[in-house]
Amino acid sequence: MDISSRKCACSASLILVLLLWSNTASARFFDVQADHPYADAIDLLTREGVLHGYENRSFQPEREINRAEFTKMLMAIIFPEEYINTCIESLSDDAVIPNLTFPDVPHEAWFAPSICTAWTNGIVDGYPDGLFRPEEGVTFVEAAKMLSLAFGLTGFDLPNFGNANAIWYQPYVEFLATENAIPMSINDLSQYVNRGEVAEMIYRLKGYPLTPSPVPQRLSKSTEEVAYPVTWKSYINDDYTFSFSYPSVWPEPYVDRRGHYDGRLPYYKSSWAVYFGPKSTKQCLGSGDCIERDMWIEGYDLEDSAEILDIIESDKLFVDIEDQTIINGLPMLNILEEVGDCIDKRSFHFGSRWIYSMNIRCAGQDDTLYGIFEQMVTTLEQTDERPPEHRN
Repeated sequence: MDISSRKCACSASLILVLLLWSNTASARFFDVQADHPYADAIDLLTREGVLHGYENRSFQPEREINRAEFTKMLMAIIFPEEYINTCIESLSDDAVIPNLTFPDVPHEAWFAPSICTAWTNGIVDGYPDGLFRPEEGVTFVEAAKMLSLAFGLTGFDLPNFGNANAIWYQPYVEFLATENAIPMSINDLSQYVNRGEVAEMIYRLKGYPLTPSPVPQRLSKSTEEVAYPVTWKSYINDDYTFSFSYPSVWPEPYVDRRGHYDGRLPYYKSSWAVYFGPKSTKQCLGSGDCIERDMWIEGYDLEDSAEILDIIESDKLFVDIEDQTIINGLPMLNILEEVGDCIDKRSFHFGSRWIYSMNIRCAGQDDTLYGIFEQMVTTLEQTDERPPEHRN
């Protein structure tokens, strides 16, 4: 082989090595591959000296972060190093700001300067017992508050704190959602955040370019998706041959085998009813039972189909037909019905034995709940009737 051939071979090998390197661990960590959802954030923040890995070349992105680590990481990206390192010394000479007095934050601790910086700038505070608890984990809402205050929540359109329904964490979570900064792996307000998630949230709030990566899209969750996490659970009723899915955090559906009549269409008593949904305003049935649910499925005999359709068609004053379609093989008719001061959403599914009427009371009062109901409607299916001896 001549020299030019060897040069070409070496160049090709070098290109291959570079290509392989670009598709392996982010920056320098063997446990952060290029297709990790937070690889870009970990890579860039590590290069800037904000994040550090471990001696074995791991980053451990799934490891939960504690309050000391989180505070140090956040302060390093917001304030100059010299300012952080001189915080405690500055306090001792300040006649206005008192000394840092958390009993569990000794001034010589590696995390003390960062906690001092965050505390004096109103980004963190302690617990009612006076402790900071540096070793405890950080929940998503705690992280949202610290991140929001550190990255300039001032001037944000805050909710009315005088409202009895206001929740302390709402403005912080909404700030992160507005900034497209809630990672898709955050599934609950009280979830403890890990090192990878914190890196990603800082990365987005810092305004770094969302560079192309093997991850198809950089999505962010909304406030509602975090406040109302939905993991679905299946409900099967063998007696009335239907099933549907509902959020697993809700109570078990309640079956009323006597049915009920509450003045709603079709204006006569159903054969049975199944109540579901989150606990809400107490509603009492004619039988004396009180069910705290705002959603339910009623069953009517299939032979009443023509009569029910006639009633829907003729009631032009209180009923508005939305659409007709087929869901899971069943013809479905969606209507909006005015009931008192509310507009109810009702979906009639026509099965082989029953007409299933799926309902949500006052559908327009909670957009999140209405969205969940809309998804639930698509999960209702007719099941095969099982012999009595096989029923639970």
